[in-house]
Amino acid sequence: MRMRKNKIVRKQILEHLFSIMSPGKPLRAAIDRIQEANLGAIIVLGDPKKLSDVMRGGFELNTAYTPQKVYELSKMDGAIILSENIKTIHGANIQLQPDSNIKTDESGTRHQAANRIAKQKGNLVIAVSERRNKITVYKGDFIYSLNDLSNLLVKSSQAITALEKYSVGIEKGWTNLSGLEFDNMVTLYDVVEVVRMYGLLFKMSEELLDYMAELGVESRLVKIQYDEIMLNKNESFIDLIMDYKMENEKAEKVVENIRNLTKEELFEDENIVNILGYNLKDISLDEGVKSRGYSLLSSINKITKKDIELITGELKDVQMILLASPEKISQIKGISKFKSEHIHKALARLKNKIALDRE
Repeated sequence: MRMRKNKIVRKQILEHLFSIMSPGKPLRAAIDRIQEANLGAIIVLGDPKKLSDVMRGGFELNTAYTPQKVYELSKMDGAIILSENIKTIHGANIQLQPDSNIKTDESGTRHQAANRIAKQKGNLVIAVSERRNKITVYKGDFIYSLNDLSNLLVKSSQAITALEKYSVGIEKGWTNLSGLEFDNMVTLYDVVEVVRMYGLLFKMSEELLDYMAELGVESRLVKIQYDEIMLNKNESFIDLIMDYKMENEKAEKVVENIRNLTKEELFEDENIVNILGYNLKDISLDEGVKSRGYSLLSSINKITKKDIELITGELKDVQMILLASPEKISQIKGISKFKSEHIHKALARLKNKIALDRE
């Protein structure tokens, strides 16, 4: 529970950080100029009245924010105080004097002061390293080092490649799983393998979303590739979970728990098995399991979610659906004769297509 809370807090801080610090934003423009001039800086976002107990010297400005002004002020040694909405420069050349008893693992006077102020006051503090050409952001116990643009683009490209690999793995897994469903030969291990691939895809997706947020306006091409790869992935994953979770498990909770697993945890079969509601003391990975038919039915055009619920509610597993005649399907309340014939023919075509794909 605590880990999940920390994850949510981290996400909220990063979202705010990238909204003000991604390329193209006014604050990033100032910091880019500071870096280009090989200068250092410490910038604190907040109300100077609430920071007065840790501020010494400097001078009050209360002037409108511009990147050029911040760049010029960074030539002085002290900290620059900005309003949280980046509209006003409150002061500059201010000596920060946080509690020296606050523990910090940072090296260098500037970064130690920034870390301690963030912990003591809870403000967002940005330290720009003069020697290492590095931007570090502090808020409370949270520390994040911003990537430079070229590094971000390389990381994004690598993440897209990994995402494509997992997507291909999912497609192959689905082809295999669907074929096994038609043959009534699905094992729990087959399901775990596909669920794992989805988990890895979503893990990489989260990482790439962070890069995209940090890239800001520079993420347009990456976003197009990302959207193409992730198209319908959430929906197909939910269908998979609906097919194979234990009856008493809620699909939304199963999806959430799978997505919360770490990459290392995803490679432990038992973690996935337990989340699906099974127990390896009662069932082996080689034991057969039956799909409820959500995924197969979702692949048929002109079939609505309501139709799928009606059919899976009446015909309890995929074998019953596959063996049902059009007449039997049409007897389900809410399913017309035309639609039942369409489903029957579509499943026959799908079976042939999957057989060809598996060859």
